[in-house]
Parts: sequence; C-alpha cells; structure tokens
Amino acid sequence: MAIDETARAARTEWAVAAARAVAEEYGVVADTPVVLHDLFSVVVHLAPAPVVMRIPTVLPPSRQADPTRTLAERRAELAVSFALRELDFPTTGPSPLLPAVPFERDGLVMTAWEYLETVPVVELDDPAGYVADLHTALRAVEVDLPFLVFWDDWMTEMLDLLAAHPELVGPDDLAVARREHARIDAVFGSPERFAAAFPHAALQPVHGDAPTHNVLMTTDGPVVTDLEHACLGPVEWDLALTGLAADYDQATVLRGGRPTDRELLALCESARWLQVVCCLGLADEAPAELVDGILPLVATWRDQVG
Repeated sequence: MAIDETARAARTEWAVAAARAVAEEYGVVADTPVVLHDLFSVVVHLAPAPVVMRIPTVLPPSRQADPTRTLAERRAELAVSFALRELDFPTTGPSPLLPAVPFERDGLVMTAWEYLETVPVVELDDPAGYVADLHTALRAVEVDLPFLVFWDDWMTEMLDLLAAHPELVGPDDLAVARREHARIDAVFGSPERFAAAFPHAALQPVHGDAPTHNVLMTTDGPVVTDLEHACLGPVEWDLALTGLAADYDQATVLRGGRPTDRELLALCESARWLQVVCCLGLADEAPAELVDGILPLVATWRDQVG
C-alpha cells in the first residue's frame, strides 16, 4: 500500500547521491547533506553549501519513462522565478553556484535553488492579501506556460493507476471519480473549453499549488517557493479549498484584479478534491505518511460529490 521504509531510504539515498554528483561537477562540495523533505520530492540542503536541490521522486510511470514533460515544467518554474524576482516579488531563486537549468542524472530530474534561513513563523499575517499580491505580480510575468498543469493527461493516467488499488479506492468510488473527471474535463480539458464555459474569467499565470502553503518565512518576510506547478489558469485554481475567497475578493479589487467567480471556484474545488484522491494511484511509490494522510480524505471527497 506504500513504499516500504527500506526501499524509501534507498531511493532517498540515490536522489541525494545524484544531487551531490551534479553539484560537485560545478565545484560545489556537499559533505554534510541534510534532507529537508521527502514526500513527492526529495529536497536536500547540500550543506555546507547554500544550495537546495529538489528532485521529484514520486511520479507516474509515464513521467519516469520519459522526463520530457518534467524537464519542461522545471524550465518553466525557473523562468517564472526569474520573472517574479525581476518584478521585486520575493521568490526563491536558482542557486548562483550552478547553472539555472534542470539537470538529469541517473534517471532523475533536479533543480538547484538558493538556501534561505527561515524563522519559526507558520502563518501569513494576511494570506488573502498575499495571494492577491502574488497574482498581481504574476499577471506581469511573460513566460510561455501550459494550461492547468497536472490536470491534462496526468489525471487520466492517475485514474488508471487508481484502478489497481481497490483496497484504497473501491470500484464504486472509482466509477464516481471517472464521472467527476468527465464532468470537470468538459471545462478544464482545454483553454478553448474553458473560455466557452467562463468567457469572463481571463487566464493568467498562477502558482498552481496552494501558494499560502508554499511560502518560506524569513527574517525579511515571506518568500514564495515551489513554483513547479506554475501554469495558465484562473485565479480560482490557486484559491480552491483555501476558504480565502471572500477576503481575496476585497484584496484583489483594490489591486485592480477581478473577484472570484463562485461557480468557477466550486469547479476548481471539485478538481482539486479529485486530484487529492487520485494521488492514491501512486501508493506503490508514495511514503506511508502520505498515503495515510490522504486515505481519510476519500470519505470527505465522497461526501462532497454526494
């Protein structure tokens, strides 16, 4: 139901070794690496160097077999990071000690980022205002981005993988998930479908992955990070399941943005719930704490879809 701890430790060691090998090619010595996170990606501080390497490790089979899409997403992430920094929006940046490109090593894709010292502050003072500021900055970002990353064919593959785990999501729930996917994909399946359904909701660059939870709190203030899901989408994509819509509407109007469309927000929330459930399709590769964290949410999702 989840990767066993021995195999997980070996995978983490493999990722850290690959990251160190890449860094050492550029003269960066990492004698005392520290793993910061290890869920969907291994995130390792290549101490004593001020470099953090992020290596996606929990991926569907198509991404493991062909890294083309992952490489393109990492290039887009780097480009958005550069653009936000040029706009003076606090953003984690690529490490100046290595080239600002995605690297391939031993079957893994990775990117190198600057290491930032963080402070023990866990919440933003004004999360809705922060997201409104981020969206204002992102509207000025001129980077070629895909439409709704991790909705496209990723969802179809994940639903197929989910079918192999009836112990996690039973046949009845899987049938509901496929119906939900078809309903949502009728709108989110392409920019053209989206525009036909919501002509007033302009697409723009969005963070793509819960921006209020992907913030590093530093002595200089919050710094947005993990832009690996940056894409073109409606602002509602970033606001789904946050409970921030009402406060965001007030904040974004003051900044020249549009208030949220509640019908579109509801559709984005349905899509996000489905993404959460579909992550169980990766159960064979995922750590136990990730699987155990998602499993109770299946019942919540079931209640949401009725």
